[in-house]
Amino acid sequence: MRQPKPVRGFARGLAALEALNRRGAATALELARDTGIPRPTIYRLLQTLLEEGYVARSPSDDRFKPRLKVRGLSDGFEDEQWISAVAAPAMQALTRRLHWPCDLMTLEGTHLVIRETTHRIAPYSIDRNMAGREIPLLESSAGLAYLAALPEDEARELIGLATAGLADGARAALAAGRAVAVARRRGHGLRQGGARWPHTGSVALPIRHQGRVLGGLSVIWMARVVGQEDGVARCLEPLTQTVREIEERLARGEG
Repeated sequence: MRQPKPVRGFARGLAALEALNRRGAATALELARDTGIPRPTIYRLLQTLLEEGYVARSPSDDRFKPRLKVRGLSDGFEDEQWISAVAAPAMQALTRRLHWPCDLMTLEGTHLVIRETTHRIAPYSIDRNMAGREIPLLESSAGLAYLAALPEDEARELIGLATAGLADGARAALAAGRAVAVARRRGHGLRQGGARWPHTGSVALPIRHQGRVLGGLSVIWMARVVGQEDGVARCLEPLTQTVREIEERLARGEG
C-alpha cells in the first residue's frame, strides 16, 4: 500500500506559524529568512492565516502577530512533563528557602489553573488543597504577570474575553488594562489582600520558553504579617532566580 504524499503547502504554513510564534511579531521578510521559504509564498501563507483569524497585521509597521485563536491548536494537549520534572523541584527549593508557599499556574480559557503548588510543604501556608483550583486572571498577581508578558494586543484581546460577560465589562477591562500596564513597568505582578483573598499577598513572574508564555509562578505570604513592600523585598529576587533556573533548564531541553 502506497504512502500518501505529504502536503508541502501545509508543512510550510506550519513552519511559518511556528517561526512567527517564536518571534512574537515579524515581517514577511523576517519569516522568509527564518524559514527559508520564498517571500511571495510567505505572503500567501500569512494571508491565509490572516483570513482564518490565526494572525493579525499591524497597519503601522506591516508586522504580523499571532492571535489568540492559535491557542486553540493546542486544545486537548497536556504538556505536564516540564512541570513535574523541572518546575516542581525548583518550587520546592524556593519554598524551603522562603518558608512561604508558591503556586504555578497555566492559562485555561480566561482563567488560570494551579498546576503545581508547595502549600502542603510550606511552614507558613494557611491554605490547603490548592492544586487544580481556577484562579481569576484579572484578580491575581500571576494573572497580571502573565498578561504583562504577552504582546499588548494579545493581552488586550484576552482582557476583553475575560470581562465580556461582566455587567460592567467595559469599566473592568479599562481597570485591568491599567493594572497590566503597571505590572509591565514593574516587571512583575503584585497583589496585597483584595476582596477574594484578603488574608494573603503575592508577587508573581511569567515563565517563558521559545517566545511563548507558559504560565505564571507566584509566592504567597500572609498579609497581616508581611506588608507589600516587605514581601517584594523578601521574595522577588529568590523568585526571579527560580524562574531563571526553570527557563534555563527548559532551554537546555530538560523536561
